[in-house]
Amino acid sequence: MNVNMGKKVYHGSIHQGLKIIRKNKSTHGKSWVYATLSKAISVIFISNKGSDLYYYLSGDGTENNQVILVERKEGMFKDIFNVSGSLYTLNGKNFISSKTSWSAEMVSEFDENVLHEEHINNVFEKLKELNDRGELKLYLYPNRPAFLPKDNSDLIPKVIRWRKRGINIETFFTLYPELKEKYLKNLEDNKR
Repeated sequence: MNVNMGKKVYHGSIHQGLKIIRKNKSTHGKSWVYATLSKAISVIFISNKGSDLYYYLSGDGTENNQVILVERKEGMFKDIFNVSGSLYTLNGKNFISSKTSWSAEMVSEFDENVLHEEHINNVFEKLKELNDRGELKLYLYPNRPAFLPKDNSDLIPKVIRWRKRGINIETFFTLYPELKEKYLKNLEDNKR
């Protein structure tokens, strides 16, 4: 568990003009304020429309672990990232890493005062700008890194885990009807 003493962290939100970022109950079941050391990752999370079903996201924004953002199907980024919001700078003293499974994510158990707010008029345009500056590697459909299957079947194990945790997975079938047979086969194979 790393405490982030003295560094600044970033928090993206669709809500503008905030003076305090209040902790909210999250998918982890805890009331936290989330932040990252990476501006690029926090810009991605300004939009509250997207999820793993819409994009592949990895990396933590460090020199050796660049942020990679991949559009899974044509037009998804224009849909989910055509929003405005703010990138908030916060004092990192209360933020702790290693509380979630993603190394880029840091959390605070306290409401956090905003040090600085940067208005983002269009998240999609800002992501393209961050790509051009080398702060993230943006892959727009149909481009993607070689390790990511073109048919998005890498989602199947994740969706099976979601189902086991009681999360509604109907959106997966709506977005990827072509993966239903592979999903069912994988589900059956996991029962053996």
